[in-house]
Amino acid sequence: MDKGISRRDFIVGGGVFGASMAAVGLAGCAPSNGGLPSTGTDASGISTHKGADRPLSSRLVEVDEGDVARTEECDVVVCGSGSAGTYAAIRAAELGAHVIWLEKTSLKGGTSTVTEGTLAYNTQEQLDAQGPADLQAEFEAYMQWHNWGAYAPGIWCYLDNSGEALDWAISHGASMSTGGQGSLLSCFDEEGNWTNNGEGMLKPLWAYGETLDNLDFRLETPAVNIILDDEGVGGVYAKSGDDLVRINAKATVLATGGFGKNPEMCAERLRVPSERVVFLGFDGQDGDGINMALTAGALPQAPSAIMYGLSKACGESWSSMLSIFTQWPPSYRYPLEIGKTLPMVNQSGKRFYNETLAEDADTARLNTAIASQSKVFTLFDEAHVEAYEGEDKLNEFVAFMGVGSGEFRSLVESSDFVWKADSFEELAELMGVDSEALAATMKDYNNRAKGDGSHDPFGADPALMTPLEKKPFYAVQVEACAYSTCGGVRGDSEARAIGHDDLPIKGLFVCGIDNGSMQFNDYPYGLHGGSGQGAACTTGYVAANTACKDLGLA
Repeated sequence: MDKGISRRDFIVGGGVFGASMAAVGLAGCAPSNGGLPSTGTDASGISTHKGADRPLSSRLVEVDEGDVARTEECDVVVCGSGSAGTYAAIRAAELGAHVIWLEKTSLKGGTSTVTEGTLAYNTQEQLDAQGPADLQAEFEAYMQWHNWGAYAPGIWCYLDNSGEALDWAISHGASMSTGGQGSLLSCFDEEGNWTNNGEGMLKPLWAYGETLDNLDFRLETPAVNIILDDEGVGGVYAKSGDDLVRINAKATVLATGGFGKNPEMCAERLRVPSERVVFLGFDGQDGDGINMALTAGALPQAPSAIMYGLSKACGESWSSMLSIFTQWPPSYRYPLEIGKTLPMVNQSGKRFYNETLAEDADTARLNTAIASQSKVFTLFDEAHVEAYEGEDKLNEFVAFMGVGSGEFRSLVESSDFVWKADSFEELAELMGVDSEALAATMKDYNNRAKGDGSHDPFGADPALMTPLEKKPFYAVQVEACAYSTCGGVRGDSEARAIGHDDLPIKGLFVCGIDNGSMQFNDYPYGLHGGSGQGAACTTGYVAANTACKDLGLA
């Protein structure tokens, strides 16, 4: 019963397709680098590179020096122009470094332009309003979420420096504020209306960067491989039109944005079937930065970790009203908190998940459950449509949340992935699932939701379940979605890439999603939402400060 997917709003590109998961085994307790570069340690305590074997999913270019059209020199080369690359390049240039700043695509800022919130600690606004945050408690919360498998120095890099990094951006025109709400910063325009990070944070920083003569920014100039020498990393090779350019740099900053658009890499690394996860965002997230760091001998950190968002309706954007009013937790629909959680069924017409956990916003758990099924549908009824339809409801919601597109009923009626019928048996036939199974599932569900006292087999709280009783009944097919991957390589408290024996690789910095230090399990959306952007800004800022300190500039 599949129907054609229409592309709307934020989605660029489609789901991830690829080969089967590569098998990985352990042989006793003998250490293994899993095909990664062999490394050693020199007399100064710097991790040294001894050669590399890249996986088949790597899209790096094998370089012959004879093909190099020209060689350029700089102090710092920054790869990637999202939040991490922006902070790194502009801060380093501000401190006096000659910076060459590379962006692979034709779009400056990448997915960071449409991000919504930035979690930071101890900005001046926060200190003035509520005093210093308990960073030790925050550290413990992060580590507990990740079963103590995250890389502690990388978390402290973020916790210790995020306030300073965001204050720096604010001092250069970023219109960021907590709005009196804890540690999560949002952007606002001159009229006080919410806006995304692209408008409120990145554009002001880019405008400041254009005043710096020592900052050389280049679109459509991808870094295609890394330059290695006896001491560490000495820059990158880049493609400029048809030319291969060698860029010698004293410091190399990798901030390329994960591997969500590399199907082969996703198939190798993800714990769920990669073809069942749709990665939101823009092209260019091919794992180049991660693979360059691995080539230099950096240690991988949480390679399978994903930055899951809330699930979404098939064929729709994450911010479509069809996604919002069927997939978002009821409290997230504020100020339109109408109804409770809705039931979900799989390809067999049976429930498979405790839907009433929605308010926890554990998106890793939710999307893992969805991706474990070949098809998933959320069910609702006419009462639910009536509750959220109308432009007045749309305007009220958008005014508060700053997101949302389309009008709910019109999207329900026009979607290729919504079916409606006057009975659950008829609905099941349209969905392509077993009619008897779906009817039995919904009979049990409705009885429980109306308080028959029976125990739900998935542990759902009957008080939070929505009985579906008003005809017609609807089903929308939904899918697991993620903003990006978030497993990269290890970075220390100064955002330096970490290699053999937990020592830094000379001249190499990893920022944003290329730096996987804060992860072991998937992204803690409900617990520390906004920490992805916060860590990106912070690691870029710290890398610039550290690189310039090494250069004698700061």
